[in-house]
Amino acid sequence: MEKKFLGTVILPGNFDPPTVGHMNSLKYLSQRSDKVFAVIMTLKAEEGNRWIPSAEAKRLVEEAAAEEGLDNVSVYVEDEGWLAHSVEALGADGVARSFHPAIDMEKEMELIQAVIDLNVPVHLIPSQLDLRSSQIRVLSQEGLLDEVKEQVPPSVFRYLQEHGGK
Repeated sequence: MEKKFLGTVILPGNFDPPTVGHMNSLKYLSQRSDKVFAVIMTLKAEEGNRWIPSAEAKRLVEEAAAEEGLDNVSVYVEDEGWLAHSVEALGADGVARSFHPAIDMEKEMELIQAVIDLNVPVHLIPSQLDLRSSQIRVLSQEGLLDEVKEQVPPSVFRYLQEHGGK
């Protein structure tokens, strides 16, 4: 079997909650990579600040990937918060990032510089994101869960319904 041109690539993020934008990025990468890892970046000390616990987010991304038929996508929780650790532990050939209008460019540039320092390529990929995770969280907490239905995978929407959007 011939190796796909991106090899093994990771997509780091909070995935809190996983969104359709995350899934679109994973689908894009899945078509171009041998192996894709959705890396949930969570510091152990900050786990309590998450809306959806990392273990649940991992399960939800796995479920959504299965629903999409993305059989070369796995999920990894980076609880040390070190991208370098994820790159090494997963044998990544590159790190993917998608840009969208609400991105914090300063923070994004820091992440890109960290990847460059690791001597692995950064793959900038198209974003198909209408709402960021933080915006989905706010709308859900304000009782507007139906407003986000199209912005999250079906499994995530069911999870939010079951947990009262909190």
